[in-house]
Amino acid sequence: MGTIMEYLHWRGDLSFSKDPFNDIDALILSMLSYLPFKDIVPGVESNKEISLKDTSIQYFSKIQTNETKDSNINPTASPSLDSELLELLRETAACPRFEDVQLSRYDENTDFIVGQQFAAVTFTLPNAIHEKVIAFRGTDNSLIGWKEDFEIAYMEQTPGQESASRYLDRTIAILSNKVTVCGHSKGGNLAVYACSHLNAIRQSQLSKIINFDGPGFDFSNVPRASFSYIENKVCNYVPEESIVGMLLEPVGKRIVVSSSARSINQHNALNWRVEQSKFVHGNMSSTTKLLEQILTTWLAELSLPKRKMFIEALFDILGASEGRTIDPKENFKEIKNILIKYSKLDEKTKNLLIEVFSSLTAQTKNTLSTTIKENLPKIN
Repeated sequence: MGTIMEYLHWRGDLSFSKDPFNDIDALILSMLSYLPFKDIVPGVESNKEISLKDTSIQYFSKIQTNETKDSNINPTASPSLDSELLELLRETAACPRFEDVQLSRYDENTDFIVGQQFAAVTFTLPNAIHEKVIAFRGTDNSLIGWKEDFEIAYMEQTPGQESASRYLDRTIAILSNKVTVCGHSKGGNLAVYACSHLNAIRQSQLSKIINFDGPGFDFSNVPRASFSYIENKVCNYVPEESIVGMLLEPVGKRIVVSSSARSINQHNALNWRVEQSKFVHGNMSSTTKLLEQILTTWLAELSLPKRKMFIEALFDILGASEGRTIDPKENFKEIKNILIKYSKLDEKTKNLLIEVFSSLTAQTKNTLSTTIKENLPKIN
């Protein structure tokens, strides 16, 4: 057993013609989509492509010449993951399996006013049929990106989902072969959503849709029928101690994978265990099952207007609309700024924040109590 990096060492010398494209390859491309390829990979208006090898050369050249800002080098909220993504780019670009993969139609858009963090890229595999893979980026380190994740709980369509639908519809329209659509974290949710909104002819071009530990959907708000045609093409991978991937209901089958990390670090899919060309199966932890039960019950009891007001107020306090990012190095001085913003809220909004947090705490206690009782030995 090993992780993705070991996989590249094991299988990296085998072309896609000798060893067909698999779900681990899809995860690798999904993780590469986190990197900011603007001005390197041709955009959506171009019909040009660039190899992964040349993309890597240009990317690291920009870093060395300081043309790329630090904030763009680090696209996620985890410095350790950022360095791993750079290493992933180096490794994939240097191995025969991936070096000739072609990148095209790069698109990104972060809008603090509309409330959107979005990016996508199309990959063409160097095999006989020039197989296409479209990957949507997951949540980066912007607060607006995290806010959009939460908005899935009350909006029929988030700005990111709208952009993903538009991107996929425009891209698949010019392709004649089968397409795999994938993404990690929020990118997985975007992949499933965008595929569900294609017309029937374009949906027939889909070979597989893969959601790597991304949120599901609230079917009290989004009609489940709109996913009926693609449901049998969707695969959801979640680690044993998943948090993000357990939010809301999944479309399609769910597969639990083993990870070399623990707790929230399992969301970093570069830690997932693989063996040859398959993920190592795992067992969902009792904590994850409990979390899913708590969140499902809590959201069911919270009306959509209250969800919306709560999320808007929470992220306004955190400064999402100001273009702020999540900084792991921030210290307790930030609490002062949060409290000042909270004090300026009107009484109705303050009371709602207190009510929602209290209801989540109460639901947690109730679920824990019920779970404990269910697991107590029966006395005859």
